[in-house]
Amino acid sequence: MPPSTPSSSFLTTLKPRLKTEPEEVSIEDSAQSDLKEVMVLNATESFVYEPKEQKKMFHATVATENEVFRVKVFNIDLKEKFTPKKIIAIANYVCRNGFLEVYPFTLVVDVNADRNMEIPKGLIRSASVTPKINQLCSQTKGSFVNGVFEVHKTVTRKLGILLMEVVVHGRLTTINCEEGDKLKLTCFELAPKSGNTGELRSVIHSHIKVIKTRKNKKDILNPDSSMETSPDFFF
Repeated sequence: MPPSTPSSSFLTTLKPRLKTEPEEVSIEDSAQSDLKEVMVLNATESFVYEPKEQKKMFHATVATENEVFRVKVFNIDLKEKFTPKKIIAIANYVCRNGFLEVYPFTLVVDVNADRNMEIPKGLIRSASVTPKINQLCSQTKGSFVNGVFEVHKTVTRKLGILLMEVVVHGRLTTINCEEGDKLKLTCFELAPKSGNTGELRSVIHSHIKVIKTRKNKKDILNPDSSMETSPDFFF
């Protein structure tokens, strides 16, 4: 059954950030009581994912010396712990759908300052790689995607350019973006669609950061600026 919340759309083309192929993100499927030492690679700002109850969270990416993990943090008091390049230890976290989930009962502690963790540069780069559209087309539906994408306002398909639909619902329909802007998408579900392309759909924990182009930066200062929307998003 389609969601009853509003949806919006725009057309984007994929903007790869790196040419190297990403490593597979680790997938674990159960509650974990072991202490995992990781280095924080990046984290989003905190945001409200459940407006009615004002529930907040943020996303982070962490790594061991041979694996990268995506993290959902549901305790915003831990924001300072998830500072890039900081080494922390996590226990009593939950593994679900390819994410480590951190709750108020999860233990997150600083590691001794003399602890050294050598993360391979290639592994660090892989954590921020935007997948190519042809990779998304062959990727398992139901998996989650992060990446940076460029917005377009036309659905005309030019020869040699691959497009993919991006659908957002609820709180994300108020995102203000324009042609040429880039969107940093976090935790978007790759869903089946008629044809071979599939589509990216927002879920309750999805996050979007708008990266304004130089010509559009003046619009950031205009609180009354709005986004023209239609039934679906494309990138």
